[in-house]
Amino acid sequence: MADRFFSDDELREMGKRTVDRLTEAIDDGDGEKAKKIAKRMYNEFLGMHDLYRNWITATLSEVARRYGDEALDEVMVEGVRAWWKPIVESLPKDPESMPARIKMFAAGLQGHLQPLEVTEDDEKVEIKMCPCGSGGRLIMEGKYEGEDAFHTIEKPQPLTYGRPDYPIYCAHEYAMERVDIEENGRPFVVVEPAARLGRDYCSLIVYKDPDKIPEKYYERIGLKKP
Repeated sequence: MADRFFSDDELREMGKRTVDRLTEAIDDGDGEKAKKIAKRMYNEFLGMHDLYRNWITATLSEVARRYGDEALDEVMVEGVRAWWKPIVESLPKDPESMPARIKMFAAGLQGHLQPLEVTEDDEKVEIKMCPCGSGGRLIMEGKYEGEDAFHTIEKPQPLTYGRPDYPIYCAHEYAMERVDIEENGRPFVVVEPAARLGRDYCSLIVYKDPDKIPEKYYERIGLKKP
């Protein structure tokens, strides 16, 4: 076939997983090639990460514009329940496992491909993504501006932690907390949104003793602390 684009070897190479190429380079002792492939793998995942990030934000925006905040709230909560509930259920349950639970949660946040700043005091562990790889970067990239802007929730409500003009993607944090409270009586993690979303960093906070989670985190989403 004189008009083929690729040789059989090129086609086989094209079909390989990038992680297999990376492993081969390491096994061959080719450090520079391994670094190049690692950067390629990062960019491949970031591209897919952002595609789905933009897709879900566009979908939620369409729900809000067509059906309003009440329907958005219901869709957000049930959509988040589908993935957040199994995550929390998969974490170790005994009180002594809290360090392992926090490490597993932090490992999951690595999927956003941004550096983490993790601090601890007597009461809690606080995690910041620097920057937030999803909601924060949407704002930084100007996705809520211009003709094709994603939706901003104007009215203060539990969905927005009582704040006006709230980016729609970021409202899934409320849904995570609500689902967790409904399923388990208290949230595993609570979020402190930055004063300047997209410019400062939000905090994800895990209290070592869940009974000591301040009441304000329940009240801001319209619930009472048990």
